[in-house]
Amino acid sequence: MKKFALLFALIGIVNYSYTNSGGSPGGKSGSPASNGQTCSGGYCHGGGSPNGNELIDIKVDVTPAAGMSNYSDTIRDSIQTMVYLDVSAAGSSKIGFSASIEDASGNHIGTLATPSSSNTKIVSSDFVTHKNSSTAVSNNAINWVWDWNTGDIGDSVIIYVAVNYTNGNGTTSGDYAVTASKTLYPGLVMGQSENQIGSALKVYPSPATDYINVNAEGLKEVRLYNTIGRFLSMDQSWSAAGNDQFDVSRLPRGNYILHALFIDGTIQYKHVVLQ
Repeated sequence: MKKFALLFALIGIVNYSYTNSGGSPGGKSGSPASNGQTCSGGYCHGGGSPNGNELIDIKVDVTPAAGMSNYSDTIRDSIQTMVYLDVSAAGSSKIGFSASIEDASGNHIGTLATPSSSNTKIVSSDFVTHKNSSTAVSNNAINWVWDWNTGDIGDSVIIYVAVNYTNGNGTTSGDYAVTASKTLYPGLVMGQSENQIGSALKVYPSPATDYINVNAEGLKEVRLYNTIGRFLSMDQSWSAAGNDQFDVSRLPRGNYILHALFIDGTIQYKHVVLQ
């Protein structure tokens, strides 16, 4: 009876490890909906620590069907996008990940999917992860891609990612996770990159210290909002004529969202950093 129980336990361990090498379960992206948990948070992998060379880059292509990549932090409701996750190896031979897209309250936003040729898969409807065949590092880097229909993004939306770095010792010990996030804001999405749109809103410098310059045709008013994942309170408002410079030297340092109100009633947004 004891031998049978031991054999059963060993089979369970083998299946457990194999299942997770083929992708993280839902609820491990380090997000609010995940309660901050990752695959090294008392779940499976653990014991290791970052070495400081880890790099995680999250990019969103807002026009994936246009034949040319258009990466932007500005999106709008109910459009089809493609999310790219590029990760450096930092000494690991195999790397996995878990990701989710949520608002600041932990509500999942939009719909996730994967193209037939993708190296990712969807778990628990609202989380995306690697496949068993897409964990091997090549040239000290690894990347994944998935589809995202934005749905109703509200004031802002955040892509949460937890990347699991393994040491290749054949067990889950000595591994660790690094989390990253990217905040996206609603605004005008066009078929070319944001810095190529001649008539679009231009705000510079960013980061800014004393002044910000705002340039756009038909501009009426500029409002600057403080933000921590969502709009909180308006810190300043100015009337505008289209090509203006505004004093921000007395505002607290941090992240802001600039609302540009136009005479035709439309609004464009820009992320501004004061430092």
